[in-house]
Amino acid sequence: MSTDNDDRADWHVPIDADLVGNLDALIRDLDDIEATATAALSDQPMDRSTAQRLASAPKRLTYGELTTYNQERRKVQAWGEAEIADILDPVALKHLDKWRNAQRIPWERSDLIVVSVAGLLGALATLYDTQIDTAVLEGLSWLKKSNLLSQWERDTARLSIDYTGPKFGGPAHRVRSAGHDIGRFFNALNQVRTGTFEGTWWEDGQRVVEQVATTRSGMPFANAPEAHLALALLLKHWAADFVTPMSLPLPGWTLLYEMPDRDLRKFAHDAYAGTNTGDGLNLRSGLLSPGLGMVTTEVIIRTHTHLSAYRKTGTPRLATAAAAKRTEMLLAAHAVAGAVSLSKTAAAAAAGESLVAARHLHIPALLRIGILSLTVRSDAADRAAVGAPPWQQLLEGEAATWTLPEAAAIVDLLVAQDPAHPVDRDM
Repeated sequence: MSTDNDDRADWHVPIDADLVGNLDALIRDLDDIEATATAALSDQPMDRSTAQRLASAPKRLTYGELTTYNQERRKVQAWGEAEIADILDPVALKHLDKWRNAQRIPWERSDLIVVSVAGLLGALATLYDTQIDTAVLEGLSWLKKSNLLSQWERDTARLSIDYTGPKFGGPAHRVRSAGHDIGRFFNALNQVRTGTFEGTWWEDGQRVVEQVATTRSGMPFANAPEAHLALALLLKHWAADFVTPMSLPLPGWTLLYEMPDRDLRKFAHDAYAGTNTGDGLNLRSGLLSPGLGMVTTEVIIRTHTHLSAYRKTGTPRLATAAAAKRTEMLLAAHAVAGAVSLSKTAAAAAAGESLVAARHLHIPALLRIGILSLTVRSDAADRAAVGAPPWQQLLEGEAATWTLPEAAAIVDLLVAQDPAHPVDRDM
């Protein structure tokens, strides 16, 4: 009995009841073949009925035909239900458990409800992002009045990164140089250490790098040659500025202001400046405020998945498959907020608010969606890599354990039992 090698569509099958039943039948046949071969090689009496059944077994069956054939045999011979634990050895069972743990877990109704609730809250936070940012700004304004922040502001007075001379002044001066850009940390730290401001501006298509060592009144900027002191001053200054309405630029945003293209420089400046003080795109409005909605979504999904794992397994730790399902749920929930963010941004741009529209981009959610998408794709690839082996591979693996004398004896035996029945020596 063999499968048709040309029926390649049937080679890859899931590990289900049919496959377990086929493996069980295969093992029974192999046991009969081994017993028959042993008897033939040792000149002992053999079971004629078994030899006759083996000689007349059908060949070149497709996987579906083989499954039907084995199901009929199981019913006629009353084999009972096939159990995978009776077929595989401990090592194989361990590999099977590993494979099962890596398989995708279908969503339950409770999962859909939790994702809907988390997605709705994320969408509402995106729709009312301006109101949320106003509330956050009020809280930060109260913090700015604290004795600690006031002291930090005094400690960092007269730093070079606060230069507001020609080409670098105005309410949006923080976007015109690297000193207030946390994404250009080492540049800002060097300015504090040397007490020298450095900025870039353009004239007639030519890039000009300007360095200034004194304030507009002629006093030298404060400096801190020691790295640890400069670091402390820089962090204090950033903290004091972060709680103001203009906050700090987004990481790396000041690089746009140094680009050769004038329109790009104007966009970077105007998007940060906004139409009113504090309503532009900055570190608070672009990351902190929208990040609150994203964190809420994360907490809801993660709490649900860990509680579900605790109820089912007695531990909140997630198995590989459960962690993959959590990633899918997070992606679905954040995708709702991301879609609302893009829609609101597009609507604002279409209404003529092209510069202010950028602040409605839910940057944390969009970044999170990208990361989660890559993770979901990676999980799917991992599941495919540990998929069930094809039926042909199983057959070849079992046949590889037969020795040449046994195989030759079996062929001779089958020919002797039924000379008119052709024997496929490649089966």
